[in-house]
Amino acid sequence: MATRKQRKKPVLVHWLGLIRWKNTIIALICVMVAFTLGDSPVPRAAKWIVYLVVATIFAGGNVLNDYIDYRSDAIAHPDRPIPSGGIKRKHALIVGIIFLSIGVLVSICGIGLYGPLPAIIAIFAALLLVFYDFVGGRIPFLGNFAVGLLGGMVFIFAGSVQGLTKGQIYGAGYAALFHLGREIVKDIADRQADEATGIRTLPSLIGDKNAARLASLALFLIIPLTIIPYFAGVLSVWYLGAVLLFVDLPILLLAWLMPLNITPRKAARYASDLKWVMVGGLVALFLGGISS
Repeated sequence: MATRKQRKKPVLVHWLGLIRWKNTIIALICVMVAFTLGDSPVPRAAKWIVYLVVATIFAGGNVLNDYIDYRSDAIAHPDRPIPSGGIKRKHALIVGIIFLSIGVLVSICGIGLYGPLPAIIAIFAALLLVFYDFVGGRIPFLGNFAVGLLGGMVFIFAGSVQGLTKGQIYGAGYAALFHLGREIVKDIADRQADEATGIRTLPSLIGDKNAARLASLALFLIIPLTIIPYFAGVLSVWYLGAVLLFVDLPILLLAWLMPLNITPRKAARYASDLKWVMVGGLVALFLGGISS
């Protein structure tokens, strides 16, 4: 019954789901926040290039990820576009490659505006995404580390266009640790489906409880990293208040609860809750950027 309902959806809805449009928008918000943490103005043309590069590379990576993971998604996420029959798998492969290619080509076209470094970062991010989708995602912890690195690179990429600042580096560290921890939690949620299709992730190797402890450690490390920018004089008291309320307190609660009695179903709920922590961190960084 669920599959029939999915097939009745418009094709555009399936494609929006395949590129994870909500997550793509959050990635673009990360770029906006990174710009507010910079010290120098960015030409409008360069800004639009950065937004386009992040959107296309991010979307392309998501599409290829679903292309690769269609077997496990058929068990864990049967309503997704490929396993539900909304989009043909071969079409997803073509579109994923097109998105990534556009992102790389556009980043190269922007060299005249911002120099070669941002283009190098964009190309590296695209290659890392391909590595993760086809190889790294099946190597315990390495895939999680790659996702964390990609999350932090959004801030580094935007910062490299205007001259990297301490605020952008702190933002990258926060994003990297957050995505590392959340990706481990997502692996716990999908462990049963991954194992059923022969994929061994970190929870399969060390167990759900130990994986939850490692995820909690990554999240706990965010707390000192969020406080340092205020005492170092990089970000304002407005940032400190927001980050304590919207990031540090929720992380203390979630990181303490997760290892106590973790199950795949609870991990899926924790992964969803952590999205709001990410949003809270972006709000705090934005307030710090506009008030510092």
